Amino acid sequence: MATFYKGSGIGTHWYIRDSRRLGFTARAPETDPTTAALITHITAGTIDSPYISLIRSYAVAWDYAVRGGTDIPTPDKPGYVYEVEIDMPLPSGLKILDPIKEVALNLPSPIDVDSEEEHGFYQHNGLPSFLLGVVSPGNMAHFQVGRQPRPPGPGVPCPPNLAPRLEALVNALRDAEILLHGHIPPSCVKNRFEVAFTALDEEESQ
Repeated sequence: MATFYKGSGIGTHWYIRDSRRLGFTARAPETDPTTAALITHITAGTIDSPYISLIRSYAVAWDYAVRGGTDIPTPDKPGYVYEVEIDMPLPSGLKILDPIKEVALNLPSPIDVDSEEEHGFYQHNGLPSFLLGVVSPGNMAHFQVGRQPRPPGPGVPCPPNLAPRLEALVNALRDAEILLHGHIPPSCVKNRFEVAFTALDEEESQ
């Protein structure tokens, strides 16, 4: 049996819908569950997605619950973290996907692509710190700078090559994210924890 979490900030889709009664369903279950849809789900949002995101890290789910809503949750108006347990055999019609594996299976051999414009290219053109800007674009966007060759220095600044595949891989690792296709029944939702952002949490995040 595996335990997963889902953070729901104030005002979000699963904040106003109690999954202990409803389970979890994708926002657009009729959409084809393609790799392209999976990448879009991770990089651009879940509104038109056939997938459901769950998280292996309680801390990441907590962060979404306290920072991802319309208001900062308080003890009087908390955010929620759902605890979900899934075991084999999977509930009928439910499929679980590791997004890292799904994206990696569709990457071409490095010898088959030579430039950023070619389909399948996903390596970036920045410094080693480039990924910090991908992980936290709000705080570290200044790291998202590409470089063109001009030895002996690091090169001439240029627009960064941040391919959707790379962004999906980085974001999935950052969030310890697992995707599911189908319906997660209410019987899998074991708890809904109430969480709030306190002064101590603010100090620790600085």
